[in-house]
Amino acid sequence: MKKSFDLKKFGKYFLTFIGYCLFSLIDGNHSPYAISLFTANLFVGLKPITSLVLLMIPFIFSGSVTVILTTLFAGGIIAVTFLIYRKYKRLPSFEIVGFMAVALTPYATFSTAYSLPLRLTVCAVTVLSTFVLTSASRVILLKGIKYRLEKDDIISASILLIICGYGLIIAFGEGFYLAVAVFFVLLSSLFFGSLTPLLTGIIASFALSFFRFDLTPIAVLCIYASVICACGEYSRLLTAIGTVSVTAVLYLFSNYFAPLSAYSPFFTAISSAVYLFIPDRSVKKAKSKLRIYRTEGLGRYAVNLCRNTLSGKLFEISAVFDEMASSIQKLKDRSPSDETVTAGISDEILISVCSRCQSFKQCRRKKFPSDEELKKIVGLGLAKGSLSVSDLPKSFTEKCKFPEEVVLFANKLLARYKSVSEEKEALSESRELILKHTDGLSKTLKAMAGEMSKQLSESKQVENNIADNLLSCGIYAKEVAFYRGGDSDELYLIIPKSELFNPFLIKAINEKLGYKTVIAHNQPISEELCAITVRRAPTLDAVFGIARKTKSESSKSGDTHSIIKLNEGKFMIALNDGMGSGESAEDTSATALSLVESFYRAGLSSESILPIVNKILTFSREDNFTAMDLGVVDLFAKKADFVKIGSPYSFILTKDSVKIIEGNSLPLGILDEMRPTTCTAELSSGDVIMLVSDGITDAFASSSDLIAYLSEQRALNPKTLADNVLEKALFLSQGTAKDDMTVFCVRVFQKSENE
Repeated sequence: MKKSFDLKKFGKYFLTFIGYCLFSLIDGNHSPYAISLFTANLFVGLKPITSLVLLMIPFIFSGSVTVILTTLFAGGIIAVTFLIYRKYKRLPSFEIVGFMAVALTPYATFSTAYSLPLRLTVCAVTVLSTFVLTSASRVILLKGIKYRLEKDDIISASILLIICGYGLIIAFGEGFYLAVAVFFVLLSSLFFGSLTPLLTGIIASFALSFFRFDLTPIAVLCIYASVICACGEYSRLLTAIGTVSVTAVLYLFSNYFAPLSAYSPFFTAISSAVYLFIPDRSVKKAKSKLRIYRTEGLGRYAVNLCRNTLSGKLFEISAVFDEMASSIQKLKDRSPSDETVTAGISDEILISVCSRCQSFKQCRRKKFPSDEELKKIVGLGLAKGSLSVSDLPKSFTEKCKFPEEVVLFANKLLARYKSVSEEKEALSESRELILKHTDGLSKTLKAMAGEMSKQLSESKQVENNIADNLLSCGIYAKEVAFYRGGDSDELYLIIPKSELFNPFLIKAINEKLGYKTVIAHNQPISEELCAITVRRAPTLDAVFGIARKTKSESSKSGDTHSIIKLNEGKFMIALNDGMGSGESAEDTSATALSLVESFYRAGLSSESILPIVNKILTFSREDNFTAMDLGVVDLFAKKADFVKIGSPYSFILTKDSVKIIEGNSLPLGILDEMRPTTCTAELSSGDVIMLVSDGITDAFASSSDLIAYLSEQRALNPKTLADNVLEKALFLSQGTAKDDMTVFCVRVFQKSENE
């Protein structure tokens, strides 16, 4: 099978060939400086024979047999050395100095370019520079600009570029090199920004300074770099114009270009034009690749691994609770039926009472008492809880000589059964409560596991776009991480504290995500920086209003209310009416509401929470019970789920009508089994949800009167509406609150585009 062309490998060898050519031109005598670069390239993995061929090409064009042979000998010795070492899967260490000394001996011996001391100096420089150039080759050929570079990497790469630049000047002249240097300064501004162009300009200027033996080129390239830095933040066109302007000023008002050819200024203009017309698509693609490779990928992997592991553990724990619930269901106590209990007590009466009677044999011959008679008597006792002689049938008392003893023994058995039955009932209630708990915890853990399963993946382009857009607004985001999950997308940023309330922060994020967002959480991480969490913002917002009046001659109200934020787009509202008034009613109401709040904050669902609360309240043997009106408003889905337990009507006031939310269940705490009334209502901008206690509804003659009054209330803020309803209820009650009165209003509205 034919191998495909490897552009990346070709690029490496092409760069090394250019390097050999430039090194061979350094002093004009084809001195063996290129041997140091050749050796460095072999250290970073290039093939010895291929590299040797490329090394010899520029020296062949020297036309000198001595130069060709001495270079071939030096390169051959180094190439063979590396071939032998690689056969044993090793690389040379400091012994390479000895091999290079042997390789350069023919040059020191037979070359006529310099005097012997200078030739020995050339050999020494070649050997020593190998160690610097090895690090530089590793940067250029392996790391490139994709990875973070250490200081040593930057210094060694800079030395290599300066040497190559010096050779470029010798080959093509100062004017051409200046244009190349300016072009690379422009590229550094395009891809890296910040002060990178200034650093690039200083490094590029050293080759010119060495060539001229003058510091003027450093100043000239610093001027170019400064203008490019200043203009690069705005546009490429302005940057190109600035570069050409610097060239014009230097040409007209200085003598820098005087020693150069007349065409030299045009070279920099050509560089600016090439920079200006680089396709935007190519620039974006290159930037994306550079950022991907410069990202701390291991850190992202560690975050994803941690989240994935935690998500898996949460799923496993939820499975444990599911298994617990299943086991409890399987191990449920199977209590005997009423028929079995009745038969058992009947038999016990027959054995323990009748068999001791002197007339037992006579009665049994007459088949008295029959099984049916005893079962009827016992069944009556089970229904009443106890028996008396008057409860016995006349046919039984006429035949039985000791009916009192039968009743006494039957009551003893019934009392024992009642005690056992109550214990089993309490155990069953506890079992049901545990089942509700385990089911709720399992669902909550699964929801958390789903949240934690979101990964940092396929989102780098989004992160880059957001970072760029923030930077264009003058906001520097030190780090950006995006977790994709539909409506539950999460964006994490580290920004300066001073930018936290910048009005352009959320606007810049919204532009790139394509939807409105809100800062869900922020936390300082240093004196200057803070981390923020940004999530999708709901399309609706809400405001609240409350009006309340305690029952006349009562110190405390039995009505309590609550607002709980569940997440950025969902909250719970509740109005609780403890039956009666005063401290006892307030305690019952507050206890129920506190329980509901705690469970909702833990993330449990309504289906799990309300039965648990009802079970807990029924543990009390006092006549404390409470009516509860509960609503969970979802601003994302534009709907509200209502749960009503023994509460009066609730209402939704729209622009055109009044919707009634009614319930018919008993209050919490009255019965062991609770069947709340539940329903879901769609919401629109401007709708008002109104919850009221029975003190309000009782003040109106009928529900029709209340609805008629509410129909007149339009376009009011929730506080004003609540005050008006309370004021009207007090008016209808002749100014006296006959019961605790509470009006709780929530108005939802569309967020403006500027928010």
